[in-house]
Amino acid sequence: MKAPFLLVFLATLSFTYFSAQKNYEITIERKISSDACIMGYLSINNKAVCYTLELPWENNAKNISCIPSGSYKGILRYDKSDGWRIQLENVPDRDGVQIHMGNYTKQIKGCVLVGMRANLSECSVQQSAGAYAQLKEAFYGTSDPNSTPNKNITVTFK
Repeated sequence: MKAPFLLVFLATLSFTYFSAQKNYEITIERKISSDACIMGYLSINNKAVCYTLELPWENNAKNISCIPSGSYKGILRYDKSDGWRIQLENVPDRDGVQIHMGNYTKQIKGCVLVGMRANLSECSVQQSAGAYAQLKEAFYGTSDPNSTPNKNITVTFK
């Protein structure tokens, strides 16, 4: 009787361990930079998903600049009106930097907006809700999650 219990326990322990090792790796490739904005695209685990919009580089000044290139740990936030966002940790001299919905640079305070379409001449992204839904579904593995998987989130800016 003890052997089946031990096997179930070990199987559960192994499943928990391997589930915890899953990564959610976001890469933001900055492709076009102007005095008004930076545009690029976002990939999840090496699969292109959507376009990105950021403020131009202003020496990492809070609320008016994009963040420095590099890799950052991401955490989930559930306290905003959209119910789900990814916030970046340990950004030098910054806090509250997030990936979220929006269309125009006037909606950004150092964060990253996502969209399914991009308009370079207007420095904007469109269909932001659709891109956001894809980010969420890629994280949870479903469009209607009922629990949060234990994944390490890394966001790399290139």
